[in-house]
Amino acid sequence: MLSRSLLLFVLLVGTSLNGMAGEHLEERYRQDFKAGIAAFRNNNLEEARQRLESAATGLESRALTYNLGVLYYRLEEFDLAEQQFRKLLDTAQRALAFYNLGLIALARDDQTAAREAFHSAASETTEENLARLARAKLRDLKAPLPARDWQALASIAAGYENNIGLFPDSAPSAIDGSFTETIAALSGTPLEEGKDALKTTLQLYGRDYMGNDRFNAHLVRGLAAWQRTLEDAKFELGLGADQVWLGNRSREQRARLAGKWTTRGCALGSESARCSLALNVEQVFAAPRYNAYDGQHYQAEARYRARQGKWLGQAQYRLEYDDRENFDTGREFFSVSPIAHTLKLGLDYALTPSFDVGASVGYRFSHYRSAHRLLVPEGLLSIQRQDNRVQVALEGEYQATERVSVLLKLQTTDNNSNIARYDYNRQTATLGVAVRL
Repeated sequence: MLSRSLLLFVLLVGTSLNGMAGEHLEERYRQDFKAGIAAFRNNNLEEARQRLESAATGLESRALTYNLGVLYYRLEEFDLAEQQFRKLLDTAQRALAFYNLGLIALARDDQTAAREAFHSAASETTEENLARLARAKLRDLKAPLPARDWQALASIAAGYENNIGLFPDSAPSAIDGSFTETIAALSGTPLEEGKDALKTTLQLYGRDYMGNDRFNAHLVRGLAAWQRTLEDAKFELGLGADQVWLGNRSREQRARLAGKWTTRGCALGSESARCSLALNVEQVFAAPRYNAYDGQHYQAEARYRARQGKWLGQAQYRLEYDDRENFDTGREFFSVSPIAHTLKLGLDYALTPSFDVGASVGYRFSHYRSAHRLLVPEGLLSIQRQDNRVQVALEGEYQATERVSVLLKLQTTDNNSNIARYDYNRQTATLGVAVRL
């Protein structure tokens, strides 16, 4: 009995762990290893066996152990396959080894052992794809699913910004200064039954400027969503709420209906890809001094994310529609209800297993449906506001340990508006540390 699921990991593990053999191992054994992998890919199993077993006489490599296990499984020599995978139970590939031991148990028609192995794989892995496969096997076996672990992230950064108040280019001066930025997030699945689950998330964000408290911004966001897991996709529908503060005073609350569909079946070629479509509908309740922002906000987003070797790319399109109260003084009128289109492209590259660098560029076009009425020296001006914003960012991440990363981000934003007072340019630099719990 063969399993397509197991084969998903052959190339991944064979490539990522290949270097573990060590630089000083004899070239002949390394060549046998490479030739064995090539023969396996070409479905020449007997040559693959000869080459890999030859390599095993001179190499000690988790990649070699794993691929021998896969080969023996393909040859239906399950005892030999089990021996290889059990060698990995004391390594970082423990969860993957359990998954393959579960496949071997299924091939032997030992459902009890299969349930135990898949349960261990789903409980111990930190890889989303492996967890999804293991849980799918448990569903097929009518076995209870393990409770999903809660995940948490915390980060703190220091930064500098040269135009805090977004003053226009024509302004005689701008406010610059340093700030601290804090982020915390917690997510988990407290309830799960079959393909259905209750997913909850809580996010906290804060940016505090030194000596410029009126520009401080803080956010608390919560979401509870029903999630249905399908073979190649997930669907979520939930309710959320936000509380926003500006200048240490409440600015607005939001109530949100959110839906999202995610699939991994969207690859354009040999890349590993994930695509999503999301829709959010928000009712905004603004504080009295910000009552022009009362109203509704609608957002639709499509995202494509793909990995190929050391490259990670992302394309994102977002459509936003606002229907707010707007600000009317009697003679002047200011619209805060734009229709905005945003396109963002990003590309990351892994220079080393621990160090990633990336760049992104985003363009947003905003069209305000209601014309502004502005008092100008010539009289009263009526003009339909349009903004073109370009944002470019460079980022780097160094993973100091399995859970701790150092982050650097440089960003420039240039907004060009047909109303001069809304032109601005801003540069920001941040350096921080993130901890994944």
